[in-house]
Amino acid sequence: ALNLHINNNIMAQKKEIDAYRMAVLKVMMEAKKENGEPRFDETEAISTLDILSDADIEFGMPFNTPQETAEMLMEN
Repeated sequence: ALNLHINNNIMAQKKEIDAYRMAVLKVMMEAKKENGEPRFDETEAISTLDILSDADIEFGMPFNTPQETAEMLMEN
């Protein structure tokens, strides 16, 4: 029963990380250049976001909103 409990926690954590990752991606996809064009296409946004591992995201989630994380990624 203990294993099941640990697995559920890991899965719940992964869901939280994935949801956070999707929220960051949404902000990046909505970002515009000066001329109003999208700043990233989906491939660029995803590859930029993939710089962060799940562990990085899990570590940063309590301290940064998805918006803040997206802005940090977009500064590079």
